[in-house]
Amino acid sequence: MDIHPNSVINCVPEETIKEIHRLNFGDVIFLNKTIVTELNEGITYGWEKGSEVIKLAEKCFGKDFYVNYMANRIYDYSIIAQDWKKFFEQNRKLRSFCIVTYGQIGKTNLAIERLFYKEGKIMHFTNLELALQYTGNLPS
Repeated sequence: MDIHPNSVINCVPEETIKEIHRLNFGDVIFLNKTIVTELNEGITYGWEKGSEVIKLAEKCFGKDFYVNYMANRIYDYSIIAQDWKKFFEQNRKLRSFCIVTYGQIGKTNLAIERLFYKEGKIMHFTNLELALQYTGNLPS
């Protein structure tokens, strides 16, 4: 398995990783307390792909999962930010929503996403380890 140097897989103890899924649009890593997406360069991420992640999360955490979500944006891709509405229409909630960015496109996507994510604050990090500490997946 080819792993990017900034992947969460390289940062957390192996025992905190519950499952790893390599999908055609990117990797989804389930940690004890967090869903992490590391999506492929150039994709468009919207409800269709997001619902695949939700189905996997239901299998891993149970139907009424209540976990942290982290987008580790190691590659640049587009988002359909208004699709968050579909997530909340299903009465879903997250403990926290964190985005880790490494470049300008990620920051631009973050600004757009903040316009559509109405359930709480999106936490922004430029350091993966700090984001993992925030979600309780690494000791502080």
